[in-house]
Amino acid sequence: MRYRKLVPAIAVVALASCGPQLDTTRVPVAAASGGAMSSSVTQRLESSLNRYRTSIGKSAIPRHAGLDRMAREHCAFMARNRGKFSLGSENISHFGFESRALVAQQRFGMDSVAENVAGGVIKGDIPARLVSAWTASKSHSYNLRQDWDYTGIGVYVADDGMVYATQVFAIKGHSHMATMDRFRQF
Repeated sequence: MRYRKLVPAIAVVALASCGPQLDTTRVPVAAASGGAMSSSVTQRLESSLNRYRTSIGKSAIPRHAGLDRMAREHCAFMARNRGKFSLGSENISHFGFESRALVAQQRFGMDSVAENVAGGVIKGDIPARLVSAWTASKSHSYNLRQDWDYTGIGVYVADDGMVYATQVFAIKGHSHMATMDRFRQF
């Protein structure tokens, strides 16, 4: 049975909340210098993640265009704000997760949302290294092993090799109330 809850956004959130509070009016929003979204790495990451899931007896998670867009935007946000999060050398953050979860609920009718993020200079096979890191982490692995209806994946690779990856997970709302809420939007 699926529970209507918001899955906690993994352990990194606790680290983010311990650092200085970011004021969204002061976070730079200039374009990230160099680098680009990498659709080929994203596709290979999707394949690697779904291979991992099938190896543990779970079904592959289909991609959702809206969740993909949110994941890509979060990767670009982390790249633009590199060095602003004070979270160690990776400078990754779940900053704005609550807003992404709300958008997924309101625009796409999702009941439960979670995300994994990663960042670092990755040499070699980026998707394999990301999957390896996420599966080695208890909280990231927890998200990967759950039953989800949809996922969104984004990867940004900077010119200096810094990689930012975000995977958003969601369960489509099938409850009577979720259906009623969607009809009220018309």
